[in-house]
Amino acid sequence: MTDSADSNDRSAWPGSARRPSGRRPLIALALVAGLIGGYYAVMAVIRSHVDGLIESAVDNPMPAFSAVDRDGRTWTAAELAGKPLVLHFFRSRCHSCDVEAPDIRQVESELPDDVVLLHVMTDRVMKFDEELTQQTIAHKQFTRPILMADAAFMDAFHTVRWSQVTPITYVADGKGVVRYALRGRQTRDVVMQAVAAVR
Repeated sequence: MTDSADSNDRSAWPGSARRPSGRRPLIALALVAGLIGGYYAVMAVIRSHVDGLIESAVDNPMPAFSAVDRDGRTWTAAELAGKPLVLHFFRSRCHSCDVEAPDIRQVESELPDDVVLLHVMTDRVMKFDEELTQQTIAHKQFTRPILMADAAFMDAFHTVRWSQVTPITYVADGKGVVRYALRGRQTRDVVMQAVAAVR
């Protein structure tokens, strides 16, 4: 005689499919939430690490550097000694760089004569196509010299590994000491306040 409980259990019939467990959607949701949370946790750690590298420049001498601008002139930290200096890092395919460009152009036009502003472009380190670089430069319409950073230049600052982290603006005083390391999109007011503080 067949047990009535067994005969009513459709999941035991040959060829029958078990109904999905009600817990499966919850487990999938928990896995997705865990992955998203893990991603943001990793990104926070990376950002903190890069922020630390950038901020470590503050109150330290400007790193020794040598770089050639778009006109072929070589610029070195040594020749700029005694002058307040602004180094503005940017690159192609950087939304924040595009957004801040009008403010940076305003800074260019308002800087005191004794302050040097040099743009530092990281495209070559990132192996961007020269045509893209040219398009970016034309779009930015900067009037101050644009240095083309190489690996050695980037390693002197926040390391070549983080060349994609832009924009960054370093501001050094006339003694060659970095006083501000401004990460991310900056306004005209923030940069000019930093410049005023180092003069």
